[in-house]
Amino acid sequence: MHSERWRELKEDRLHEAITVLGRVPGVRGFLIGGSLGRGEPWPLSDIDLLPVYDDPEADLPVRQGQLEMVDWWAGSGLAQSLDLSWLSFTTDEIRSAMTAGPEALAGTIAEDRKWFHGIDKAYGSRPSDPSEELTAGFANWLTSARFHPSVVTARIAEWRRQALTAADTAQKSTDPAAATLHLRESARAVRMMVLEGWGERLGSMGREWTRFERMADKHGHRELADRLAVLAGADVPAASRRAEIAPLWLRERITLCWQARQAIGEPVTAAQNARDQVAAYLVHVSRHRPDLDGPWTGTPDPDLAAHLEDLRHVIDELAGGV
Repeated sequence: MHSERWRELKEDRLHEAITVLGRVPGVRGFLIGGSLGRGEPWPLSDIDLLPVYDDPEADLPVRQGQLEMVDWWAGSGLAQSLDLSWLSFTTDEIRSAMTAGPEALAGTIAEDRKWFHGIDKAYGSRPSDPSEELTAGFANWLTSARFHPSVVTARIAEWRRQALTAADTAQKSTDPAAATLHLRESARAVRMMVLEGWGERLGSMGREWTRFERMADKHGHRELADRLAVLAGADVPAASRRAEIAPLWLRERITLCWQARQAIGEPVTAAQNARDQVAAYLVHVSRHRPDLDGPWTGTPDPDLAAHLEDLRHVIDELAGGV
């Protein structure tokens, strides 16, 4: 169960992280991203920090400090994830980007993964020190630039490229399990194309499919959302059934997420919650822990040929926009 003081506890851990890591020489500050930064936390929210450096040499000691802090938190009886990912910015990069403007940023998105992912992760972020003008200004600028028309156009083009590349790889693969993984990657990229076109974005990976379905309802495209869920291995009936044979650690995660979502009054069913967790960890397993693959992941897809054909139809249908 989650403590009733979970909001206070997260703010305490956040304060500790930005205070301790902020003492590293060369650190200008941090952007507090994710649901915590946007003021939309839930009991399982990560602490997402994007470092801003005067000196990029600070990156190594900051990440060492991150590991030590997470170990300390786990050993102290209150485990908390602290995500610095691989995204950081130098003050020189920030000044150059803000001077050039969002049109120039759009031109770098396909070439520089840091800006492609960073602009989304920092959307709605807040500075660790509101009085630090450069970091505070950068947080505001990234949020305003995120849905600039030129940025959205560039992001749609990049997601489409990723979708087509994954679809081509799936089509050419002679390994049904590998082809299934590429099919799912392509379907997820198509989903991101659709979201960009709607002017929407996703939040927590552990809640994103249900969130996507709500957005589809709002925009009048629930049928499309259901098709993409099937192609990505994230349809509620199939994925929730696979949850019943998932590894124990994932079944525990499903229970924790269900409790957390109930704690904040989120309108979600137990089956949707189970599906969301299975779908999220399909991504993690395929990318980072293929040794954990098994019947619960549903690979290979028994309807692979039909689903690959439908994926192509969806991509073609979206050529004119949603």
